[in-house]
Amino acid sequence: MKLLFACLVLLAFGLTFVESPKALRHLTEHRHDASSAHSADGNEVSDQINKTVTLSPGSNVRISGFNGKANVETWDSDKAEINIQVRASNQEAMERKPVLIEHTGNTLVIRTENDKEGGRWGRDGGWVRHEVNVRLPRSSNLKVSGINGAVTVGALTGEVGVNGVNGRVKVEQAGTIAELSGINGGVSVSMMRFGEGGLKISGINGGVDIGLPAETNADIDVRGINGGVDSDLPISILGEVRRGQLTGKLNGGGAPIKVSGVNGGVKLHRN
Repeated sequence: MKLLFACLVLLAFGLTFVESPKALRHLTEHRHDASSAHSADGNEVSDQINKTVTLSPGSNVRISGFNGKANVETWDSDKAEINIQVRASNQEAMERKPVLIEHTGNTLVIRTENDKEGGRWGRDGGWVRHEVNVRLPRSSNLKVSGINGAVTVGALTGEVGVNGVNGRVKVEQAGTIAELSGINGGVSVSMMRFGEGGLKISGINGGVDIGLPAETNADIDVRGINGGVDSDLPISILGEVRRGQLTGKLNGGGAPIKVSGVNGGVKLHRN
């Protein structure tokens, strides 16, 4: 009788720790949405951020402050899809540099917040790394800055600007580009047209490849280049031709194209 009673007590005690199927299902769904987990060593943590918003035509989008590569694709939709994978040395490090997504009808900002507790990063303060994948409406205007990794941008009909990137930059096609600066890596851009302000490229540690429409009218000013200048465009050269320098007019002149401070060669060609 005592043995039977003891078994019943143990059985009842064990059942108190068994979650119902509903509770288990809720736990699984929560992990699927937040996708936050610890690694096997119990220290490194990860998170998956997924969000979709609706943007008005010609909206302004800014992506900034990420430690890792950023890939921007485009499509014929009014939706912006945001998928960001975050890894950190520990939960404290992740919480000190949160990802913020700020959205209105015609503005979308995707960024990280600066270390809000003023802690040190590195061996003692931990680390956070990101992989940013965004799909935007094709008509968006895009600015990318403060990225510690390669940046790839698909075909946009709006304006594109990139600065402060520690990695290679490739813009498959932009409606127009105002400025590319402070890039530690090669740059490859293709443009559909120029705005009135033209194009300014400076502070590039790598080669620069610029694709232009054949009918582009522009004033070309390339100087301070640690490499050759190559062009298959009908540029009327002005002044003396020197290595690392090119001044001239394309199709009679127009908006300025200024390239300076490039540690590599520069190539101008038709799209």
